[in-house]
Amino acid sequence: MKIRYELPAILLVVAMFAVADFTGQKEIIFPEIAALALGAWVMEKSPWPGTDLHFWISPTRAALTGILIVRFFPYTPFFMITAAFCLVALQLKLARSAVLPSISGAILPIITQSHSWYYPLSVCALTGTIAMGRRAMNRFDTAKGQTLAPASTSGHAKTASWTPQEAAHWGKLLAGVTLVTAAAVGLNVTFMVAPPLIVAFLELSKPGGVLRDKAGKALILLALAAFSGVSWLLLIHTVFHLPAWISACVSTLTVFLLYHALRMPFPPAVAIALLPTILPENMLLWYPLQVVAGSAAFVALSKVCFGNDGYASERAKEQPGIEGA
Repeated sequence: MKIRYELPAILLVVAMFAVADFTGQKEIIFPEIAALALGAWVMEKSPWPGTDLHFWISPTRAALTGILIVRFFPYTPFFMITAAFCLVALQLKLARSAVLPSISGAILPIITQSHSWYYPLSVCALTGTIAMGRRAMNRFDTAKGQTLAPASTSGHAKTASWTPQEAAHWGKLLAGVTLVTAAAVGLNVTFMVAPPLIVAFLELSKPGGVLRDKAGKALILLALAAFSGVSWLLLIHTVFHLPAWISACVSTLTVFLLYHALRMPFPPAVAIALLPTILPENMLLWYPLQVVAGSAAFVALSKVCFGNDGYASERAKEQPGIEGA
């Protein structure tokens, strides 16, 4: 990982929480912004190839989609989450974007039942900052004579239409998300489908199978991130009554240290660590257990549904993976 850019990523998270604390608007908080900063600024090869515009527009459009669903499609969470997943998958395909955390951007307001227009505005501002920072960092690295990973303008597809193999791949992804969502809603354990876990499922199921051999590490990271995020929040914010931005800073730093210890940067984990900051206090103790259950379910589904995916061998050379630090 590019260690020199970890500090700017942490500072962006701190700034987001500081503004939320100052304004009293929790809807400003978008936990996935830490994952996007990690993928765009810190990782040697971004898991989401594409232009700077993709990093800005795709999550913003998805966040707006999520708010519109909450406001004008007030059905059960099962139908709302399924609709959000389908709509954002279609948006990504039509825009030829590979920024998978956009899906989290649409599902988060459904999980938290947020109606506020501050949320998409915040996502727009934060992802715009990431896009501009990415461009500046790439120029700086180029000036230093460092080799950069080529940025593809096509994302996960070169055309705006699905091949039969791609359609089958996304169909299985939809089936997996639908199955876990149905279980989560039926058992009233909503955070089995915490938005970053859905992104983790997509990452683990990517063509090429780069992460499939590291699914155990991914599960450990997600579990440790959930427990550490809740622990730091309870200790720093609830017990010592310090601002939430301090616990967010410590949680982000903790997950980054875990990335180095396990030699595996996995963006959804840092978002999982920050998500407790916008949850009701009575849900915090159950959150890590629900995350572990959801993580295990998605890891199992990725193994079962995509372990011998023929589409994987076809796309293996085209997809960047999440590599060790």
